[in-house]
Amino acid sequence: MRRAQALLVLALVPPFAAFVAFTTVGCARKGGTRAAARPETVAMAGERPVTLDEFMAWAKKATSEDPKNVSPRVLSSLLDQYLEEVLLARAVEAAEPPVPGANLAEKRRAFLARSAGLETLQDSDLRREYDAHPERYKRPALVRVSQLLFQAKESADAAVKRLDLGVAWLDVSRESSVAPNAASGGSLGLLSRTDLPREFEKAVWSLPAGRRSPVVATPHGFHVFRMDERLDARDVTFEEALPALRMTVAEDRSSKAVEEAIAGARLRFPVTVVEDHLPFPYVGTNTRVTALR
Repeated sequence: MRRAQALLVLALVPPFAAFVAFTTVGCARKGGTRAAARPETVAMAGERPVTLDEFMAWAKKATSEDPKNVSPRVLSSLLDQYLEEVLLARAVEAAEPPVPGANLAEKRRAFLARSAGLETLQDSDLRREYDAHPERYKRPALVRVSQLLFQAKESADAAVKRLDLGVAWLDVSRESSVAPNAASGGSLGLLSRTDLPREFEKAVWSLPAGRRSPVVATPHGFHVFRMDERLDARDVTFEEALPALRMTVAEDRSSKAVEEAIAGARLRFPVTVVEDHLPFPYVGTNTRVTALR
C-alpha cells in the first residue's frame, strides 16, 4: 500500500521538482556516507549519524549499569530502542506544520498529542471505549477489614475477652495490638477477595458486617479481624469510569501514534548500523553495514 502511494505521489510531482528532490537525496546520501565512515559513528538514521558516546550515555542512564557489564544481546536491544528514539525525534523535527515547544520534550508532547488526537478527544470516544470493554469496568466485591495483631496467643485471647465484655475495639487496639496502625484501629482498608492471603481469606471473607473472626494463627503472629463493611460487586458507571477512560484512551492513542511516527520516520530516514564500529557484536533487528574506508 505504501509503495503504491509513493508511486502515485511521484507520478504527480512535476519533472523539475522530482529532479530537485532526487538531487537533494543524493547529496544527503553523500554526506551520510562520509558520516558513516567516521569511527565514532555506530548507526545512521537517514543522514543523521549516531555516535557511540551518545548511545553509551543513553544506555547507562536507561539501565543504571556500566554498558561494559551488559551482554551484547541486551546492548543490541538497547541500541534498537535508542534508534527508535532517534527516529521519533526526527519525526518531530520534520513535522508539518511545525510543532510548538521550547525544547525537544515539549515538542514531542505536542507532536504526540496532535498525532494521537488528544486535543480533540470527546466523551463519545470515551463512551465507545467503555461500551467496547465492559469487562474492564466492573468492580469486584470488596470488604473493609480491621485487625488486631499480637505476638502471643495469650495476648490475643485476653483481647477477645475484653471485646466480649464490651470494651471498644479502638481502645483494645491502642492498648494491646502491635499492628503498625494500632493507634488508629488497625484498618486494612478496602480489599478484594484476591487481596487476602489464603489463611486470612478463610477467616475473613464470609464474616457478616460488624462481626469478628476467632483468633487466627499465622507465622507473623496472632490476628483478630473485624468485618467493618461489605460492598457487593457491581458495574462501574460511565461517569465513575471517566478518569480511567481518559487515561486508557490517551495511552492507547499515544502508543499507536508513537508506532506510526517511528514507522513513517523509518521509511523517510532509513536506519543502518555500522557494526564494525561497535565494541560488541550486534544481534539486533536493523540493517547492518560495513564502514567504507
